Amino acid sequence: MKFIQIKKLLLFFIPLTVITYLVIDNYYTIITKNQLEIIKNGAANDLNSKGILINDMYKYLAKDIDIIDWEYKKDFALDLEPNKDKLEAFFLHLANLQTTYDQVRFIDTLGNEIVRVDFDSINAAKVTDFKKLQNKSDRYYFKNAQKLEKDDIYFSNIDLNMEYGKIEIPYNPVLRVAKKVYTTDGNWNGVLIINYFMDNLFHKLSTQSNLEYASFELRTAEGFNLVSEDTHKNFKHITSSSDSLALYNTNQEFWNEIQKNPVGNYSSKDVIYLYKKLKIDSNSTKSSHYKDNTSFLLIHKIDLNKIHASQYIYAIYKWSSFIIILVLILFVLLGIQYYNHKLHVQNKTLRGNNEELEGLKNKLQKTLRIKLDELKLTEKKFYSIFNNAGIGITLIDLAGKPVFTNKKLIDVLGYSEEELKQMTFSDFTHPDDLETDLILFNKLINRDISSYNIEKRYICKDTSVIWGDLSVSLLLNKENEIINIIGAVSDITERKEAQRETKNLKKIIHSLNYIASVLKIDSTENISEVNESVNLVKYIEKQSEDILNANKAREELLTNLEHKNTELNNYAHIVSHDLKSPLRSIYTLLNWIQEEPENTLTEESNMYAQLILENLEKMESLITGILGYSSIDDDKMSEYEINTHDLVNEIVKLILVPKSIEIKIDQNLPIINGNKHRILQVFQNLIQNAIKSFTNETGKIEVGVKEMPDFWEFYVKDNGKGIEEKYFKKIFELFQSIDDSETKSGIGLSIVKKVIHFYKGEIWVESEVAKGTTFYFTLPKISNK
Repeated sequence: MKFIQIKKLLLFFIPLTVITYLVIDNYYTIITKNQLEIIKNGAANDLNSKGILINDMYKYLAKDIDIIDWEYKKDFALDLEPNKDKLEAFFLHLANLQTTYDQVRFIDTLGNEIVRVDFDSINAAKVTDFKKLQNKSDRYYFKNAQKLEKDDIYFSNIDLNMEYGKIEIPYNPVLRVAKKVYTTDGNWNGVLIINYFMDNLFHKLSTQSNLEYASFELRTAEGFNLVSEDTHKNFKHITSSSDSLALYNTNQEFWNEIQKNPVGNYSSKDVIYLYKKLKIDSNSTKSSHYKDNTSFLLIHKIDLNKIHASQYIYAIYKWSSFIIILVLILFVLLGIQYYNHKLHVQNKTLRGNNEELEGLKNKLQKTLRIKLDELKLTEKKFYSIFNNAGIGITLIDLAGKPVFTNKKLIDVLGYSEEELKQMTFSDFTHPDDLETDLILFNKLINRDISSYNIEKRYICKDTSVIWGDLSVSLLLNKENEIINIIGAVSDITERKEAQRETKNLKKIIHSLNYIASVLKIDSTENISEVNESVNLVKYIEKQSEDILNANKAREELLTNLEHKNTELNNYAHIVSHDLKSPLRSIYTLLNWIQEEPENTLTEESNMYAQLILENLEKMESLITGILGYSSIDDDKMSEYEINTHDLVNEIVKLILVPKSIEIKIDQNLPIINGNKHRILQVFQNLIQNAIKSFTNETGKIEVGVKEMPDFWEFYVKDNGKGIEEKYFKKIFELFQSIDDSETKSGIGLSIVKKVIHFYKGEIWVESEVAKGTTFYFTLPKISNK
């Protein structure tokens, strides 16, 4: 392996080995520390949940004793001594509902048990026999209950149940809840007591969480065990007179820490203690009748030895990861040396071809510059078409000032572009036509209408008056806001003169017809009548000659206009050919450069080349669309019968339709009279727009028709992304598109609208965002063209 260089290999391998070890060691150190923090957080959260469980038990017991007291007042307070049978039935029913009760009792004022319901070994409520009832006057909980004020609640300590002075075995830890009851006249006649069976709560506290490394302890405020891992220590303070197991004796330092803070943790060599003091009072039980308070210590003991013993697996992971990464580093370094050697060999070969590639690159760049120059020239030609159009075009702001005007309109009006910028259109509009123009202009900028067309008179700089055919529409941005108002003016002064002459000719012809109908020359008896007739005939001959001359001038004017339109169309086609030819050359050249196997263009150059290709495609689409738009009203295009069903099927076969889109064509599509080229553009543009509207994987397009008395109402419907209502007018305007796509020319729907209006039809759209769009258009049953 000649490519291996030991010194360089060790130069990188040794530092990477040290760094890798430090990183992995730090990583697993953080993991072990995080594990301990997770265990501590889990234990702390568990103490909170256990505190809630204990507090809820006290809260429910307070509610239970209040409910029993309420029931007692309702059914037994009228009696000086309550009915024993009814009270037994009441307690028995209550105990069966609450199976956590150990006992439910009524004790009279002397401490005698009057009624008692116990749970036997099979956990069933049972009334205690009268002979087994005891006197509890010496018990501390009865003595404390005697001291209660009216409605107050008493909670005893948690201790072991005693029968006849002896502690029950097995141990039966209970909590007693007591409340004094009164007759209706306010005399105290006994105490209601519930013995709550604490084993149920203690079992929940011990089993509700499954902390692997922590054990739970519940202690009294005095530090005695109620629940601990060693059950022999539980209630040792009750069964023995010794308090040696109290926390202040077993761990004085920990006990002192607990006295300082209600919540916290304490660490020793092998154990971490997490503790929380829990206080039960009237606020926590939500009972204002509980005047006393009870405190507990909730403790979790985390065994650090167990945690450290469980973390040996991380040492295995650490060294395994370290060894694997070292091997990978070694292979990577060897691979780098191998590929450096291989690149060095290839570099020698590439150097030999560098001059040839450099020459090719220079040649390509020179060719590209030439083609770009041709493109700029093409753009100038394209701009020249608009600037030298046969009609005047101006952009007007919302105040009515021309901000940009083409050469044709400047020549017609006689003002310079700078002069026009200082004026409003009112300044060069004939006063008699100004009011109508201003009303329509205000409606347009208020968006009440989308465009308007009027014939009006203009006052030129030399004070002469000309007639113009004015078409006005809005130029909008992507947010559907007005940028400018577009005004297109055709000079129709000659047409107006011709119309005026025609009107005069009609008057003359009407006069001649009238003269011919009333003129009667039956005899020429005297010379005066003959002379008068001769003069009249000469007058009629002169008027006829004038009529013929006027008609001849009108025919020459119409022929001249038709010739100019033909020349303009021919010029547009010639320019389009000149525009498309360099576009195709540049497109082909760029594709050849990108596909060349030895292409050395940078990533940035390739990106620019792709942008040029995309703009070339858009420009060609724009030129094609403009030519299609301009050729729609060509009167030389023949009209004939068209089977629209066959035409739509033919379109669907020719265009690219994704397999996930279904197109349904109505079998009843009719035969109409028209030009196939025009009608094809309508259906093709609407179907292609519907296909582009789908953003999901599947979609459905319907092409159908509804028959009306005088026309056919066609529709193209899709369930695509829909169109917002504010764009309904904009989409039919020339060069307007609501999408952000740079490849859309904004001409398709303008062509559709122009074809429909050519056949005296109407087109409109109905759409709902995210549900779909339907385009409707009408065509006459018999062409109105």
